[in-house]
Amino acid sequence: MVFDPEDVRAYMVRKGMRDADDRSPVTPPEERFYAAYKPRDDARDAQEVERKRQSDEMWERAKAAQERYWRMKEHMRKAREWGRENGFFVGTRGRIPARVWAGYQEAIGEEL
Repeated sequence: MVFDPEDVRAYMVRKGMRDADDRSPVTPPEERFYAAYKPRDDARDAQEVERKRQSDEMWERAKAAQERYWRMKEHMRKAREWGRENGFFVGTRGRIPARVWAGYQEAIGEEL
């Protein structure tokens, strides 16, 4: 198999096995090393890129979930206040009665 000498040279420099300014011809042992290890390194790099993408995606989902949580928490606080102002008994904790929740949603004009 014939390899591009510039690719082999660049790979050997990246691995620290050749100086960047060394322009001597590529040797057969360097070509064998390139053939043996370059595919593995490329696969590892691709896996790392995929892991980074998955991690970023996970953090975006977590951030969105946290924002939904805080938004709903604020709506629950406002629904309790709305219920008390409109004559309903609403506890400070626990489930908000369905009548209060439905009335609050109707009052703000938003389906939650």
